Amino acid sequence: MFAPNPLLTKIETGVVPLGIQCFTGNHTLIEVMGRTGFDFVMLDTEHSGTNPRAIEDAVRAADGVGLVPIVRIPEAHDETAIRRSLEAGAQGLIVPMVKSAADVDTVLHAALFPPAGKRGICPAVRAGGYSFSTFPEYAAWNNANTMIIPLIEHPDGVANIEEICAHEAVRMITFGAGDLAYAMGEGTAMLASPKVQDAYRTVLAVAKEHGVAVMGGPVLEPTTEACAKAIEDGVTVFCLGLDVMAFRSWCEDTVAALDKAVAGSALTRPPAPASGFPGR
Repeated sequence: MFAPNPLLTKIETGVVPLGIQCFTGNHTLIEVMGRTGFDFVMLDTEHSGTNPRAIEDAVRAADGVGLVPIVRIPEAHDETAIRRSLEAGAQGLIVPMVKSAADVDTVLHAALFPPAGKRGICPAVRAGGYSFSTFPEYAAWNNANTMIIPLIEHPDGVANIEEICAHEAVRMITFGAGDLAYAMGEGTAMLASPKVQDAYRTVLAVAKEHGVAVMGGPVLEPTTEACAKAIEDGVTVFCLGLDVMAFRSWCEDTVAALDKAVAGSALTRPPAPASGFPGR
């Protein structure tokens, strides 16, 4: 009933997993993701309005198409969000603003059952199969298969990357160029900032030293060339695209295509709104 975490299996066998960020929690979109070759979906609860009931239904949709559900929780100290995400059936947690190994321990204590953690039991939840009989099996599976994925997006996290990657529970990390750039006074430069680039190289090097997988890749413009560069950098788990922004990009391209066609005719179109993407 409780199979090994497929994402962990892929990492351990050298298969490159592909995921996508989902802010809408829309079940139809999740089903499309699963039917087009994605391996996991990151369900956001940090910046989106997704509530616990919506997360459970989104996880159910992901399970139905073979996607490994990963939830980005609001913060490391939110024990309720941690517990509810895992009870819904999430197989991993992305933890924002991890600044030290102590933050990892905080999440582990809330995510794992005794003796490894302090999470309270409840057989009447989806992840446990709504069963007293199989709950011990589920608890053992949870403690062995739940992935805690630190999001390195603060200068303290970069400074303490050695102890974070050395933590025995950390098998994957991800890098947040956006928040890190803001924290470094670089605005929205993200990886265009030399300071952020240096931090990125540091994180990649330390992760490689400790055998920790790095989730990343060109989120907004996943070209073949950009993906190849990420592989060269050391990224081994790809999370490409974000449902809301991908749809906006498609909408802008569609409007631009028609506007260009109309410009060569006797017809007219109203001016398009400014692009939501720098440089377009």
